[in-house]
Amino acid sequence: MNGAAPVDGAAGPRVTLFTEGTYPFVVGGVSTWCDLLVRGLPHVDWSVFALTGADLQEPVFEFPGNARLAGHLQLWGPREPRRTGPRPRGRRRRRTTLAAELVQGLLGWSADPLGTVPALVWCRRNPDLVLPTFRAEETWQRYVDALASVLEEEHPEVVGAAPFDLDRAVETYQTISWVARTAAEPTPAADVSLVTAAGWSAVPAAVDKALHDRPVVLSEHGVYVRENYLTAVRSGADAAARFVPTRLARGLTRLAYAVSDVVTPVAAANAAWEEGLGVRPGRILVIPNGVPAPGEPAPAPRTRTVVSVGRLDPLKDVPTMLRVAAAVRRRVPDARFLHYGPVPRGQEGYAQACSDLCTALGLGEGFRFMGPTKDPTGVVRDADVVLMTSISEGFPMAVLEALSQARPVVTTLVGGVLDAMRGAGVTAPPGDVHGLADAVSALLLDPPFAELLGRRGHARVTRLFGQERCLDGYAAVLGALSAQVRETPVTTGRGVR
Repeated sequence: MNGAAPVDGAAGPRVTLFTEGTYPFVVGGVSTWCDLLVRGLPHVDWSVFALTGADLQEPVFEFPGNARLAGHLQLWGPREPRRTGPRPRGRRRRRTTLAAELVQGLLGWSADPLGTVPALVWCRRNPDLVLPTFRAEETWQRYVDALASVLEEEHPEVVGAAPFDLDRAVETYQTISWVARTAAEPTPAADVSLVTAAGWSAVPAAVDKALHDRPVVLSEHGVYVRENYLTAVRSGADAAARFVPTRLARGLTRLAYAVSDVVTPVAAANAAWEEGLGVRPGRILVIPNGVPAPGEPAPAPRTRTVVSVGRLDPLKDVPTMLRVAAAVRRRVPDARFLHYGPVPRGQEGYAQACSDLCTALGLGEGFRFMGPTKDPTGVVRDADVVLMTSISEGFPMAVLEALSQARPVVTTLVGGVLDAMRGAGVTAPPGDVHGLADAVSALLLDPPFAELLGRRGHARVTRLFGQERCLDGYAAVLGALSAQVRETPVTTGRGVR
């Protein structure tokens, strides 16, 4: 089915691809996957709707002829919601319960995950009223009461209320206003929504489903809520500062799961979290990532070079990587480490802390931060060993890219890593500096063994993880849902208030 034309000359599916902080503005694993999908399914008419930080302006990927950037919402940016259709007739009123509905529905522990959908739909229908509504004193007062009820909520799984002051309440109000702002943004017409993270990017898809009965496919690469929990725990922030991002992540995740017709995690390891938050097993279909069929790999350079690829983010645990480098260089003094990856918006402090640690460990030129790369496969080719120290992953493209180039991988045992590289590398628990350093050192000092593992990895990717399987899986899911849409009479969602 890979790249096949529609049967009997029928038009291919129209799919809106909702992305969050990735494609087409950022190079990385999920972006690589998006580009693979867009190019690998040329019979699909792709409209990309991207959510990014306000600092991302220009795409770094070029679109093929079957794809376009149909929407770009810069979170926390200055632009106000815009209307694309006619103004509704009759007198319209501000929805002064809006902030209260959203804070209770997204931050409340026991809230109905679909309870916020009517409020989100109102935002889409009344984009010009969203900001005036949030500026209304009555909206604020109702929000304060709702926030208090959330903070006082008792549940066996909830550990006490987080202390909140006025500043924290105002910050939360602003965050909730951006959820409404995200819902208000117009989206392109389509048959199916494909959401790439169970977070903010699910909000417009949820509205489209309510308004247009548009099916939703959720592709989970990492487990969104789990990664937010890990980030919060490792941030060192107080309980109040952790409360909103973790509760909001949980609320957005439950919303994404509730509106999704099919959830397609990249690894079976994700399914336990999905089922635990309400996804029925019958709606889960594991579709592993894939890479282009690798040709004959180039021999390793044997320069004792270790390459890592990934954004500078707490989930990648760069401090452990630096400590591994220091331990390896004590045994293999001429080993050198090259890390490729961007600094995401908001992680500038983390990146500086990593740079400071690199200096404190005396790594000098032995460890270099190379910045982002547009050629992850090419930089991996320059390695003797590929290293990954993440504390959370799904089915990492970086591992598949390394194996496709016959490079052995040393990695933490997280997510679907073992499924990807069984017998083709070495794993250790997250944070295990000594275990990771022992593995890297052993492979650098024994090139024939490293080459053996690399060859095994190359054969494994060729046999199990070619891009055709991934593309065929999504072509089948998107095609089936699109066919259902075209066979079903269109509704307008007028019952949603």
